Amino acid sequence: MIAKTASRQEPRRLRTRAALLEAGAKLLAQRPIDAIAVNDIVDAAGVAKGSFFNHFQDKDAFAAEVSAEIRAHVEARVTAVNANVTDPAVRMARAMCVFVQFALSDAKRAHIMLRGREWAADGEHPINAGLRADIDQGVAAGQFAGRAKTAGILYVIGLCQVLMMAVLSRRELAECQRLTAELLALTFTGLGLAHAEAIIENAIDEIVVGA
Repeated sequence: MIAKTASRQEPRRLRTRAALLEAGAKLLAQRPIDAIAVNDIVDAAGVAKGSFFNHFQDKDAFAAEVSAEIRAHVEARVTAVNANVTDPAVRMARAMCVFVQFALSDAKRAHIMLRGREWAADGEHPINAGLRADIDQGVAAGQFAGRAKTAGILYVIGLCQVLMMAVLSRRELAECQRLTAELLALTFTGLGLAHAEAIIENAIDEIVVGA
């Protein structure tokens, strides 16, 4: 009986969580979490206040979850555009271009994602597994320098964040293309890969311009 009751409650619990996250994304697009009360979130979601604390420890945990949900959405796009790509440098360039394209097409959610701290500062976070695998593969293949094995993940994440912030502050496509090309060139230089111009140009043309 208890198991059946829990089973019936699960869909409702998931709907409540989804409603909270959706409401949070809309509110966080307007102002930071410090300026949002729990009452604002539950009112926007149309759920009881107690429901919030059934799903999230506090507002910071809630904001981090909203950010992670958006990051997961972008990562799914990265996985899709790299589905048939095996070269780690090409994959990395295309991935960073996906983040640029996201910033251009959905500025509000990009701002929310950039407020996330846990995934951004933790190279071992599961959401960074794809980048970690590409760096490991690039080092093993001799494309990237050995130092990339330890510092490469944080290096690339940091540059990607800076690039997104620059894109969000400019928005003109031509300027964003130029910045993307320059930051990608610096990324690959730092990783130990020279002469990546063709890789960079192809990624920008297909994903940033062609989107």
